[in-house]
Amino acid sequence: MNFEWFFSKKTIWKNCRKSKILRTIVLVTQNIICFGIIVSIITFSIGFGFKKIIKKKLLNIQGQITITNLKIDNSIIRNKSFFKDLFLFKFIRRINPFYEKDVIICDNKSQNVEKFIFKGISKDYNPIFFQNFLVIGYLEKVKKKLFSDYGILLSKKVSISLGLNIGSSIIVNFFFYKNGNPFFISKKFYVCGLYDTSIPEFDDVYIIGNIKHIQYFHNNNNNNNNNNNVNNNRNEDFLEGVEIFVSDISFDKIISIKKKIDQKYSDNFLVKTIYDQSYEKIIEWIKIFDINIFVINMIVIITVFFNVIVFFLILIIERIKTIGILKTLGARNKVIHKIFLYYIIQILVPPLIIGNSIGIIFLFLQNKFRFLSLNKIQYYVDFVPVYFNINYILFINLSIFLICFSTVFFSSWFIINKIPPINSIEFE
Repeated sequence: MNFEWFFSKKTIWKNCRKSKILRTIVLVTQNIICFGIIVSIITFSIGFGFKKIIKKKLLNIQGQITITNLKIDNSIIRNKSFFKDLFLFKFIRRINPFYEKDVIICDNKSQNVEKFIFKGISKDYNPIFFQNFLVIGYLEKVKKKLFSDYGILLSKKVSISLGLNIGSSIIVNFFFYKNGNPFFISKKFYVCGLYDTSIPEFDDVYIIGNIKHIQYFHNNNNNNNNNNNVNNNRNEDFLEGVEIFVSDISFDKIISIKKKIDQKYSDNFLVKTIYDQSYEKIIEWIKIFDINIFVINMIVIITVFFNVIVFFLILIIERIKTIGILKTLGARNKVIHKIFLYYIIQILVPPLIIGNSIGIIFLFLQNKFRFLSLNKIQYYVDFVPVYFNINYILFINLSIFLICFSTVFFSSWFIINKIPPINSIEFE
């Protein structure tokens, strides 16, 4: 049997029972390490959980890069070669055409006039949007009514404010210019579904419908055609622009794609990113989590470090006679040094096991039952999201272990070598 391990195991807990001071400092050290593990695991999981869920929303609400025409009529012609060229850029996962138009709707409750943006989309629009954010209405029925009839999607928040529900009819007034003069085109729609992204910058603004309606209005306005058939009297190639969905919303990658598109199409198109638009505040808010994670974990590390130092100094004082006796019996400094390293392992293992168990159980319960709720308006989600990743849990444990071990390693090597056997035996 290893002498150093056997000696440390037999003496540390025996001395704790005899010495109240040592027992107290051991309990305090273990509690701080246990608490540090729990705080670090929860901080990492909640911080990365928020980042993951908000990034997922921003990746699927609408395109992270938009390309629109610089011409006065604000249109872009569908061009297969143009779309094909865009897919040559890295990190682009899909490209969808769109057309947005300012609309005015009369509030059924207060009769107030409210302004929105009617977003016209095509059948092949990002399917993840419907899968993740459609909250009322069956997916297949909603898409069928949306793209083959006069159905529209409202956000749940807007539907409540307007006093509308599934099946409710609504008059949408589209705002156009002709020969420099503004005018409205009114059209009756009905609500076929409700969505909820929890992002006010989107939910408060957008009504989603079929792009064919705006194509019809534009074509009818230009040709003065009285044909009321939306499907027959429209130009499918007429678009406001295209949305580019990327696989990563990191600033460097999106700006890199934007620069490449600008270099190739800057004379004809205007390129914007989510960093140029209303989501910049949300992205900055996401970055704050990195700062919070760093600050909280630094506090934990500093607390553990100083507490281990105090624990080690008290342990040295409590064991100074033992050090003298071992040296007198011929024990080398290396042997005594290993004994103290085994002491910290004996103290460290229980709080690591307990802290990890509590932290992981908390993550499991929160992920399953979501008992911690949030204000959706302020945090964009109505519960505290957690993200379980074994890698960062191992990183936390390894960091705590290395801090404790290295603290004792260097301190004991320096102090034990300086202790003379005679003086240590006579120490009271």
